[in-house]
Amino acid sequence: MLSNVRTSIIRQVDYLTSGTQLHFIRTKRKKAGSDKSEVRKLVTQLSVLSANRKQPKLLKFSNEDYVKHQVIQKSWNLYVRDKKAEEANILQKQYESIRAANEDLQSVSKELFSFANTREPSKRFPLELRVPTEYPPNQIWHHDYTPKVEKKK
Repeated sequence: MLSNVRTSIIRQVDYLTSGTQLHFIRTKRKKAGSDKSEVRKLVTQLSVLSANRKQPKLLKFSNEDYVKHQVIQKSWNLYVRDKKAEEANILQKQYESIRAANEDLQSVSKELFSFANTREPSKRFPLELRVPTEYPPNQIWHHDYTPKVEKKK
């Protein structure tokens, strides 16, 4: 696709420089006096689309700095990996404790277990039961909050 775009832009540059009275670029009608600015615009489009512009520039390090860079990068990757493994371990422990609590509840009372595990599709997550997050909310307390009272029919 990129080569098709490049070839179409190159054709537009050739068309612009051919000296015609009117020309069309991207379905816009242009007059012949603005050839230089249009050529400049197309050249910048070509430079933006070139592949080597999209690649990040290589860092130029001496051998000692390169070794330091590699050590820092590997130690950071180890830190991130250990942190993710710790979080996964905590989640696994939480899951196991929930599963064990469900098994205990099922062994104690099957009615309570079935009542606790029934899904109610019309209910949404209530405001009183917030999900714990790492950061405090912007509005800490809803002073004017009143829970909705359900009417019994």
